[in-house]
Amino acid sequence: MIKLENVSKSFANGKPAVSAVSFEVNAGETLILLGTSGSGKTTTLRMINRLILPDSGRIYVNGDAVETQRLESLRRGIGYVLQYHGLFPHYTVGENIGVVPGLLKWDASRIASRVASLMEKLHLPVSDYLHAYPHQLSGGQQQRVGLARALAADPPVLLMDEPFGALDPVTRASVRKEFRALDEIQHKTIIMVTHDVQEAFELGTHICLMDKGKVQQTGTPATLLFSPANAFVKSFFDEHRFVLELKALTLADIRPWLATLNGDDTLTVWDAIAAGMPRNTLLDAVDQYRQSKHMHGTS
Repeated sequence: MIKLENVSKSFANGKPAVSAVSFEVNAGETLILLGTSGSGKTTTLRMINRLILPDSGRIYVNGDAVETQRLESLRRGIGYVLQYHGLFPHYTVGENIGVVPGLLKWDASRIASRVASLMEKLHLPVSDYLHAYPHQLSGGQQQRVGLARALAADPPVLLMDEPFGALDPVTRASVRKEFRALDEIQHKTIIMVTHDVQEAFELGTHICLMDKGKVQQTGTPATLLFSPANAFVKSFFDEHRFVLELKALTLADIRPWLATLNGDDTLTVWDAIAAGMPRNTLLDAVDQYRQSKHMHGTS
């Protein structure tokens, strides 16, 4: 669990970067810090593992205030993924992925097994890439190695700062899909920074929308869409509202309007359509859901 209570930070110019930010992320949830450039997302993320110290407020990881924890122990329990991978240029792919397990004194065979497993899951064949160096890889491959390195020691917490932001759109979608499919992330507490609204709705169980250093609203994607806290929140999503609704709503949300249609209730409408379920039936149910929200004054 990660909890922030009224956390604020100003830099040398005196301008607040973050003002009284509060939110809570339960174990196994993925919170997306969403907002435009300069909204305070990255500053907030970096305070969690003490890369930046807050001026005021408290930050808790697994129930303990971060300032009371040994810095080394805190960071070894947190995987960290950067936009520009941050790989060690003089280490091979295998050595980069195995860095933290090595620091934790895993034996060599365990490290080798873990490295190989992650490489295969992230479409980096061991025979081709284990002994390659970062400069020999494409941008997408470098980012896959960065993801594998962050996950190698199986940390309970994962912090991600625009992890797919440096990739071209096609590669970005591919790496994002591989990330979503990883068994290793299913029970982790994840906080991810992005400015990409579509990405936020695909990956987040919850979204914290920020603007000018302040939290505008925190909630599930559906809550932000159908029950916006203010005009800013509503306008932020208006441009892509139709697609976002399909990505935010699950079959469970629209089940009352689906009659006898069967399907996994955890699927989003977007994924259900992609899986070949009847598009018109699903869209009609979404429309009925939308109308029900209007009737109750929640949108």
